[in-house]
Amino acid sequence: MSGNWAWRQVDAIADDPNTHGAAFCPVILGSDKTTVSVATGQTEYYPAYISNGMIHNNVRRSHRNGLTLLAFLAIPK
Repeated sequence: MSGNWAWRQVDAIADDPNTHGAAFCPVILGSDKTTVSVATGQTEYYPAYISNGMIHNNVRRSHRNGLTLLAFLAIPK
C-alpha cells in the first residue's frame, strides 16, 4: 500500500455522500519467526500480529499495545 493510494481512498470516501462520517482505517498484518527450544524440540513458531494502521509507527513500536496476537503457526522441524 502506498501513501498515494491511501490518499485516493480517503478522497473517494470524502466525495461520496453515502459514506459521510466514515473513516479509512488500514489494517497491518505481520509475522516473525521465533524458535522455541525448551520442551518443544526446536519447533519454529510464526506468531501473526494485527494492528490498526491509524496508530503512529513510533507508538506501535515502543508500547507494544498497538499489536494484537492473531495466531500462532507452529512449524515442526
